[in-house]
Amino acid sequence: MTQPRTSTPRSLADALRQREDHELQTLLASRPDLLHPVPSDFTALAARATTGPSVSRCLDALTALDLYTLSVAARLSAETAVAPGAIAEAVSKALGPDALEAAQASVRRLTDLALLWGPADQVRAIHPVREAMTSVQPPAWPEPQLTWTRMMPQADIDEQSGGHAHAAIAQIRELLEAWSVEPPGVLRTGGLAIRDFAGAVRLLNSDAPTSSLTIEVSQAAGLLADDGAGRPTWTPTDAYDLWLDAVPPKQWAALAVAWLSMPRLPALATERSNVLSSELDRRAVIGLRLAILALLAEAPPGAIVDPASVAAVLDYRQPRRSGPLREQAIAATFAEGLCLGVLVGGALSTPGRLLISAPAEAREARVQAAMADAMPAEIDHVLIQADLTMVAPGPVAPALGAILGRVADVESRGHATVYRISESSIQRALDSGWDAAQIRGALADASTTGVPQPLAYLIDDTARRHGAVRVGLASSYLRCDNEATLSAILGDRRLKTLDLSRIADTVIVSQASSPELIAGLRTAGYAPAAESPDGTIVVRSPQEHRAPSPRHRRVAASRKDPAALIAAAVKGLRSGDRAATAPRGATIAGPAGVSQVRSTTSTATVAALRSAIADATPVWIGYADTDGTTTEQIIDPIRLGGGMVTAFDHRTEQVRSFMVARISGVAPLEDET
Repeated sequence: MTQPRTSTPRSLADALRQREDHELQTLLASRPDLLHPVPSDFTALAARATTGPSVSRCLDALTALDLYTLSVAARLSAETAVAPGAIAEAVSKALGPDALEAAQASVRRLTDLALLWGPADQVRAIHPVREAMTSVQPPAWPEPQLTWTRMMPQADIDEQSGGHAHAAIAQIRELLEAWSVEPPGVLRTGGLAIRDFAGAVRLLNSDAPTSSLTIEVSQAAGLLADDGAGRPTWTPTDAYDLWLDAVPPKQWAALAVAWLSMPRLPALATERSNVLSSELDRRAVIGLRLAILALLAEAPPGAIVDPASVAAVLDYRQPRRSGPLREQAIAATFAEGLCLGVLVGGALSTPGRLLISAPAEAREARVQAAMADAMPAEIDHVLIQADLTMVAPGPVAPALGAILGRVADVESRGHATVYRISESSIQRALDSGWDAAQIRGALADASTTGVPQPLAYLIDDTARRHGAVRVGLASSYLRCDNEATLSAILGDRRLKTLDLSRIADTVIVSQASSPELIAGLRTAGYAPAAESPDGTIVVRSPQEHRAPSPRHRRVAASRKDPAALIAAAVKGLRSGDRAATAPRGATIAGPAGVSQVRSTTSTATVAALRSAIADATPVWIGYADTDGTTTEQIIDPIRLGGGMVTAFDHRTEQVRSFMVARISGVAPLEDET
């Protein structure tokens, strides 16, 4: 029989007190909620470890085998402690002899997590577990594994990934360029109107899920935001202009990172979805998406993983988190990952694999380099045909894409993109400030087949009529030198809703706004142009409408350097336990007020604290108390942020927080002792 380390623990606090430091560090790393705030002693740690929310959070991360083992332990130890071997044997009896070794490992894990406690030969479940874990059904055994339908060369997967990534960038650029000129309104309840969403679907020549992903990722990446005006609109931000100037691999990395932390599932959108609405936020989606991608990363490169096996493995590993949302997250992750180039079918691309597995300090560079290798070469030419279509036999360069987006509409996408030039698209180019000569010149430079005669005629004819009718603000007014044209407009039954009134031979006013008047006239077959107060035609530049970039609150999946905080917390627990058992009246000695720390600037203070955190070295600080006096003390800085530095205080032997603004100076310990 294994002998106890000191004496038989009478409580969970005693059991935790008898653990080695590395065992406590394992517990705190596995249950990080126990660290915030750092408990003062082992009694406080045990009390927090047995609270309902903490136990529930811990149970959520257990596998189906762990949950069943815990339920067996709770049943067997309801009256008295039981041997760990007896628990493992009871589990293997229900699952099969081959489950004995896994059951023994499960008992050890549950003990490490402080869900079971006691000496090595007798353990029992904590009270919250004994009350809630007595009716868990035996899981399927052996545990399910990932399966894949076939293998593909990783090079082929990366090639397809690069094509999808380039298409995603092009769609975002196309959407935001259009919304730069005519930004859609923001609903009072937030989000995008169904009518505007339908317009975006038509603009992108896509379906509702893909269009929703394009819009939502743009907003998540900070490229699109509510401009906060009196009549707010969804407008590209100033960050969008910086994103446009970046190279495609860097553009893609920004979109992929934003997608990982997006709390929505845009691939589930329908034509009636309220896109961009905060009501669609589900914080659990972020963890589910990361868990799905991490599981896919366990498959060998090139394996097209079966989504059903992903669901089965996740249901085994975290059964308490199973449900409709997880099923939706799996389907959405596969669809969204394909559109963005993170996945191809059920296989991670090389950039996608690096996105979730590369070290944080090298992730950005490695992801961009991998995507640069995967993206196809861009082309700088198109083939213009006599039927007014243009064919781009590959991904177009951004400069050419901007020209094509100004003078043509996408008709179909694929390995080759087909654009169609129409009277309305030429009007759009004229509205942006180009004239007929510039349009012909841009198309001639881009085309390897020249400008067909029918297209040249269409450009000249549209340019000749463009601006013959001009619209300005009055509520809005319409001006035309041709009185017969104005008479025709006044008599047009299709324009009755615009409340037109003639105030002069060449001027009509309307109660409709200028954009509504222009839209109505164009629907009726006229070709108006917007006019400024001085009579010149308004050039509608895409860069005119910009919203300030939003400052997103980042959700940290893990804290930087948690090992330092955990080590300091264990040190604080030992010190707090000594203080709690010290005789009454005993004082804790500590190095306070024994040195004169020279004052430093705030910049130097922060720099010194960051250096101490990086090097894991103690420092002297001068700290102003609430009464204005300054004391000097030794601390081990752990974390810096939010105007506070978390550190182990050698004077109180506890982990506590110090306000950086009240630190008068910082000095290395070796220089002052």
